[in-house]
Amino acid sequence: MKRTIVNPHWINNARTVLLAEFHYDDGRIVSATISDSDTSNPDLAEIKSKFTEKELENNTRKKIQEVERNKEQEIQQQQAIEDRKNQEELFAVKLKIFDIDTIKNSTNRKLKSQIRKSKSGIEAQAWAAALLLNEFNAAEAATSNTNMDPSTQE
Repeated sequence: MKRTIVNPHWINNARTVLLAEFHYDDGRIVSATISDSDTSNPDLAEIKSKFTEKELENNTRKKIQEVERNKEQEIQQQQAIEDRKNQEELFAVKLKIFDIDTIKNSTNRKLKSQIRKSKSGIEAQAWAAALLLNEFNAAEAATSNTNMDPSTQE
């Protein structure tokens, strides 16, 4: 059965182990790891006869670059997943903050805007605390002013 050797390349730094794919006419693809110390291996002899050392080095370099690209893409995908998760968590925190009646009913647009612009859950919570404190102080001041009304005092 006829076969084609595809992409033989070194898989160790010592350049003593090769990996190659053998594509057969019937559609099978077999990956083989071949030690170059086993000089009786017919696969090694065939690879050495069909590929120069330079070709093996070029294939190895290309494979290393491919692996590095794949690692970088995986890192980027994981970062995108993490960023999305963080954004969803931040959105959920902001929704919970705006479910608080005091915040929902507040007319303090500046502090409410700060909550919306927050880049983290902690920042949003800090602005929410500031808004709640502001509303509490305003309510206290209104209560104090009502209690100090001279018409209600005897």
